Amino acid sequence: MKRFIITLVVLGLLGGGGYQLFTYLSEQGDAKKAQRIRTDISKRRDLESVVSASGEVLPLLNSIVKSEISGRITIVKVKEGAAVRKGDPLLELDRTSLETRVREAERSLQAEQLRLDKAERNFQRLKELFAKQFVGEKEYLDAQTDYQLAQLNLEIAQARLDDAAEDLSKTTILAPHDGIVTRLDVVDGEVISGATSVSNGTDLLTIAQLKELYMEADINEVDIERLSLGQLAQLRFDAIPGFQLDGEIGVIALSARKDGSVRVFPIEVLFEATDARVRPGISATVDVPVDSVEAAVSVLLSGVFSAEDGSSYVFVKNGEAWQQRSVEIGINNLQYIEITSGVAEGDVIALSRPRAFRQND
Repeated sequence: MKRFIITLVVLGLLGGGGYQLFTYLSEQGDAKKAQRIRTDISKRRDLESVVSASGEVLPLLNSIVKSEISGRITIVKVKEGAAVRKGDPLLELDRTSLETRVREAERSLQAEQLRLDKAERNFQRLKELFAKQFVGEKEYLDAQTDYQLAQLNLEIAQARLDDAAEDLSKTTILAPHDGIVTRLDVVDGEVISGATSVSNGTDLLTIAQLKELYMEADINEVDIERLSLGQLAQLRFDAIPGFQLDGEIGVIALSARKDGSVRVFPIEVLFEATDARVRPGISATVDVPVDSVEAAVSVLLSGVFSAEDGSSYVFVKNGEAWQQRSVEIGINNLQYIEITSGVAEGDVIALSRPRAFRQND
């Protein structure tokens, strides 16, 4: 019995010691793990600072074609996707009633011309008789008035003919400029309304120039002063990976607008589409280079910390310890940041605050 008790005591001591040893080793492991932080080595890199924004590609010249007169479409001469030149016929409206108007106006003009000829002969006859005092002044003046009225009626008839002929010419809808028919909204036989001061009229089709395009984007008010008209830019397209085009800033808005809680300035980046895959409506990203440096000492952005006074600092490995060091920074490319002073090439930089410095927060 005594030997059994002694065995239990020994086993208890061994178990307790083993637990203490396990706890100590675990704590040491956690401490080392806590001290292990991600680092970066400062290197010389070529950096380019850019202002980036996303937006939509739109045609620089885009027209919704409408008719000036109402009528029924007799034939549509183009299809969606067709290329047209300025002045090309796009569709025809029924001409029957307008051709009748033109014929009536022509007959009316002929009748007024005959009346004018008659009034002129009568006036000339009475003018000669009045000079010989064979007729009174009243008859002479009445003939003169009839002649002048005939002249006015002829001018009115000519104006009505011109108006009817112009309306007849409007039955052929012509392309307002070169471009591609990007949308066709009507079919043969459809009755349309003309665009007037009281009506917007029927949208017939849309013609856009697909060579000269622009991208509309919103730039944060913090970055807008870094941009200028004519500044070069690169455009990338979500739908065409690995492809980019050059453009330039053509428009910078004079006033800001609110986008949620942020104030932005709309800009337009002009470019020429050299690839048929670049079409109006697709999304794009514009990168505008604003500054660059070559062979600059730089580290990852996450390795630079900001103090309350606006200054910057890093944590540099010094032997087995970390040293907080103030630095001067330059440009960044959203991944790496230039260090103009305070860090030498090859320094090991902490990417998060070391444990020893967390206690001072």
